[in-house]
Amino acid sequence: VFKSTDGGGNWSAVNNGLTHNKAYALAIDPATPDTLYAGTFGGGIFKSTDSGTTWSEVNNGLTDLYVQALAIDPLTPATVYAATSSDGVFRSTDGGENWSASNIGLTNTDVIALGVDPMTPATVYAGTNGGGVFRSTDGGGIWGPVNAGLANTVILSLAIDPASPATVYAGTEGGGVCKSTD
Repeated sequence: VFKSTDGGGNWSAVNNGLTHNKAYALAIDPATPDTLYAGTFGGGIFKSTDSGTTWSEVNNGLTDLYVQALAIDPLTPATVYAATSSDGVFRSTDGGENWSASNIGLTNTDVIALGVDPMTPATVYAGTNGGGVFRSTDGGGIWGPVNAGLANTVILSLAIDPASPATVYAGTEGGGVCKSTD
């Protein structure tokens, strides 16, 4: 992980305690920006509470250490979601100290992208490798496909319009960007 404090003019490594250097995902706690999470490919999740100066592994309950995306509930930042390459979505409600699988209804557990509705954070989206997009309206408790026009598509990224959260964008492999307004 590298950090810049001058808008990208200069960068410095901040890897003390980060034992796996393939960081696929980063997330910053919106309420406490000194708290960061790094999702690594093979080492699970690491957490820093000092702006990246030091990192600690936070993998209790995580069964897949290949983390491809992270998302934080903006209203309850202790709730963190992690997307893994084979075991689906994991959720922590205590700032990453403990994780539990959150996959009921998720028929494709190779999850690449996550998104949390900024106005209704119980609505969470998961983009999968070949299974399209899934949505949960209960904070990851139960998932259902929302794939009209996307079936069997690899979803590489998701973005939710902060002013109009019913608008969701999906970056796809080979299909460009898709947009849903509902």
